[in-house]
Amino acid sequence: MEPLTPQVMHKLVFTILVHGLPDSQTQIAYDVLLEAQRNPHPQVRELAVVAIAELPVPAQKRVAALVTALADPAGRVRRRAARALGDFGMHAAAAIPELVIGLRDPDPSVRRDSAGTLGRFGPASASGAPNLVNLLGEPDTRLRIVAATALKRVGRAALPALLDGLASQDYDLRARCGALLKQIAPGDDMIARVVQDAELDAEENPNDTAIYPMPVTLGVA
Repeated sequence: MEPLTPQVMHKLVFTILVHGLPDSQTQIAYDVLLEAQRNPHPQVRELAVVAIAELPVPAQKRVAALVTALADPAGRVRRRAARALGDFGMHAAAAIPELVIGLRDPDPSVRRDSAGTLGRFGPASASGAPNLVNLLGEPDTRLRIVAATALKRVGRAALPALLDGLASQDYDLRARCGALLKQIAPGDDMIARVVQDAELDAEENPNDTAIYPMPVTLGVA
C-alpha cells in the first residue's frame, strides 16, 4: 500500500468527496482513515477527518472517529472535527461533553467551532451554557457572535448561566448577558426586573461586580 503522505490523503479525500467509493471498499477506507488519525503529519490527520465525515458508513461510526479527533494535538484537526460534528444533528449528541471541553481550548478557532456545533444541538447543550457565557467576554467579535447565537439556540436552559453572567466583573460581558436574557425570555417579568436592576447597578458602579437585588430561582423548562 502506498504510504499515507499528505499527497496520498489528498487523492483519497478527493475520491471520496467527488467520485464516491464502491460499497465493498467503504469499510476498507474507514479502517485506513482510522489509522490515518494516528499519522505524524497534522495535515494527514486533518484530511482524514474531512474524509471520515463524508464516508458512507453509519453515522455512529463516523461520530466516534470525529470525537477522537477532538483530542488531537493539532488545533487545525480539533477545529475540523468540531465543525464536522455539527452536520450530524442529534446523532452526534454523544459528543457534547467533548465539545464543552472545546469551549476552553487554547485555540480560538476550536472554541468558535465547538460553540457553533453546540448551538446546533439546542437545549441539549445546556451543560455548555456557562462556558458559552464566558466566551461572551472574548476579544474576538466573531467568536462572541457565535457564542451568543449558540446561547439563543440553547434557549431557556441557558438562563441560569446568563443570570450568573450578570455578576461578572466584566462590564461588557454583563451587558451582553443582559441583552441575551431579554431576547431569550422577552415576556418574563422576573428576568426583566433582574436585568433592569443589574443595568442600574452597572450605571452606578461600572467597575464593581454586579450583585443580584434578590435571590433568583428559575424553573427552566
